[in-house]
Amino acid sequence: MTQLPPECDELRVNIERLRAVLDNLVVRGLRACGGDELAQLRSHAEHLERAGAGHVAAVLSSLHDRIEKGDRASAAALLTVQTSVRLLARLLTLRVVRGQFELAVARLENPAGATDRDAADEDGDDDG
Repeated sequence: MTQLPPECDELRVNIERLRAVLDNLVVRGLRACGGDELAQLRSHAEHLERAGAGHVAAVLSSLHDRIEKGDRASAAALLTVQTSVRLLARLLTLRVVRGQFELAVARLENPAGATDRDAADEDGDDDG
C-alpha cells in the first residue's frame, strides 16, 4: 500500500483537528467560544488558505468574524463551515484514491516499469 503524499497527510490532519474544534463549538455553543477557539479557527483558516482551499478558508474566516461580533447568524455560518469541511475531506479522499488507482493501473499495464518508477519516486526523483 502506498503512503499519502506529505501535503495530503498534513491537510488530512488539519481537517481532523478543525472538525474537532467545530464539534466542540456545537456541543459547548458559540457564545461559550473563547479566545483559544477563535485563535484555532484563525490558524486553521490560514492553513487552509495556504493549502489551496480558499473557499473553506473564507467561510471559516466568516464564522470567526461572526462569532467575534456576536452575530446571531453565526450558527448558520457554523453549519456552512461544517459542510464545506466535510466536502473538502471527501475531495481529498477522492484525490488520494485516484492516485492509488492510477498507480495500480500502471502496475498492471507494466509491472516491471511501474516497480522501477516506484523505486525512483521513493528516492525523491519525480519526473511528473
